[in-house]
Amino acid sequence: MEDLLAQKVLITDLSRFRKVIDLRTPEPVGLPSGHISREELKKIPAGGSFEVRDKRYFVLPCDMNDFVMEGLKRNTQIVYPKDSGYILMKLDIFPGKRIAEAGTGSGAMTAVFSRAVGSGGRVYSYEQDIGLINHAVKNLELDAGDTNVIIHHQSLELGIYEQDLDAFFLDVREPWKYLGAVYDCLKPGSHLGILVPTANQVSRVLLAFNNWDFLVTEVAETFLRTYKPVPARLRPMDRMIGHTSYLIFARTMQPDTIRRIAARAVPASEDGDGGLLPENGGPDGA
Repeated sequence: MEDLLAQKVLITDLSRFRKVIDLRTPEPVGLPSGHISREELKKIPAGGSFEVRDKRYFVLPCDMNDFVMEGLKRNTQIVYPKDSGYILMKLDIFPGKRIAEAGTGSGAMTAVFSRAVGSGGRVYSYEQDIGLINHAVKNLELDAGDTNVIIHHQSLELGIYEQDLDAFFLDVREPWKYLGAVYDCLKPGSHLGILVPTANQVSRVLLAFNNWDFLVTEVAETFLRTYKPVPARLRPMDRMIGHTSYLIFARTMQPDTIRRIAARAVPASEDGDGGLLPENGGPDGA
């Protein structure tokens, strides 16, 4: 999937119009003011511009953000760039890593992972919906040649083929059901990321963590507010993308490391002490 963006460009009028174009297809490119042929478009250098009926457009190489937001055909909700960049950092993804995800969806996060792990890494993606798999394969051009992405048409309930993975990313409806299978396929100390859209799902995941030796490191959500780039009238844009998801991150620990501690914890009381370890008293108290 290394060349996924190589023959794609972004056309923009620096206002509301933004369109990702694949230069390999023959059809003319539709614009708000008319059309331009792809042969003409190929002659315009990166960072150049052109006019159609007195309206100016600018041409840039398509980057991953452009592809995910403008060029990816969606059959499902996608992981937004504001979240995917943070996920890469929290899961410590870099070239050569072996990582897995479930589910594939439209392939937005798959594309991001694929670029991050590089030709020496692997992305194993699990998806039970064959329609979504076919859609993602087309989106990511996985049938066009060598790729570092392997898609399994399988639910996690049937198991995970790979072992000793460096990271796992769960974007499924009920992630708490699969924590055991994910734990078994990860290296000790490796990373787990979970994306869910609602707060009650976060609670269910946190409760389910009590059954497995994961160290929860963070529960977060990200917000991005952009500004109008006008020096004399600098202010936020009228609209912003607000809540998109909750992100839960954890690390795999040695067996019984976390569950031993959890077993010593007292149940949460009505005054909201959160079920923390007692400060004193009992055989384990100070």
